[in-house]
Amino acid sequence: MNEQEQEIAIAEYDYDNVIISVANPDSAKHLVKLAQLITTPNATFHIMNVTRESSFPDRERSWRQGTELVMDMTHYAQRIGRAATPLAATSSSIPGAIVEAAENVDAGLIIMGWFGTITPVAVRRSSVVKKVLHKAPCDVGIFKTRESLEEVDKVVIPVGPNNPRPKRLAVIDNLLKQTGAEANLIHVVTPESDEKANEKAQELLDEVKSLLKSNEVTTMIVNASSVLQGLIKGSEIADIIVIGPGREWVFDRFLFGRTADNLTNRVNASVLMFKGSEHKIIAWPRGLVKALTDLVKHPFR
Repeated sequence: MNEQEQEIAIAEYDYDNVIISVANPDSAKHLVKLAQLITTPNATFHIMNVTRESSFPDRERSWRQGTELVMDMTHYAQRIGRAATPLAATSSSIPGAIVEAAENVDAGLIIMGWFGTITPVAVRRSSVVKKVLHKAPCDVGIFKTRESLEEVDKVVIPVGPNNPRPKRLAVIDNLLKQTGAEANLIHVVTPESDEKANEKAQELLDEVKSLLKSNEVTTMIVNASSVLQGLIKGSEIADIIVIGPGREWVFDRFLFGRTADNLTNRVNASVLMFKGSEHKIIAWPRGLVKALTDLVKHPFR
């Protein structure tokens, strides 16, 4: 896709229907607020809670609590000016119910929360998030919130060797427009990079900057011993960091890739991990090739 095609894709991209999966009362309002900030007013929010099938007393209690949370968040979404409908379900498979609901309402985006530290064990145990990421017919946003979203002044976007895809740039554009925040594009140069690395980094940053519609966009090249250390340094004043999947996201032991997961664990900012929909036939071979390439180049990292 050339630059003109990317600009057209960003300008035209929108979500008509958004599934917001709420399970924890502590994060539910943050997820609805995030949905407001990254979508246009045309979007309809489908506030969802899934009760896992179990014994009748447990199921009845979980259903009642889930329904109350769904209605509370539906009313909250309506108070902040968004069309919202409640969606409650009982299923033996929570991720299966979320994916099915996304298909039924033709959702373009699913938003879910993540609590706790991202570790290989936590990812394996969190079958809901993992299975939704792998099976969703649409884009998925995993949000780890640490701060209130009422005031967002700085949004940090790490930029790797390849440009962010148009969908993620469109989400960032909406976020900047809704919050009035400044965006900071960051590229990390490590000692192993070639002598023209800084020049190439600036060209890449300038190209991504030209694709964003906001005028409040700055660029930063960070020289550090590792990509992770550079991103941590460049994210010190961020309110929200928006990252995409790394090269290992297709494997069970990673959520979005080692660097992305470690960054999410170590920064003080909220993190939106955004994955655009991609067919498995394309995603798995691409992720495998990238992971093997990285292993050959950096076997001990």
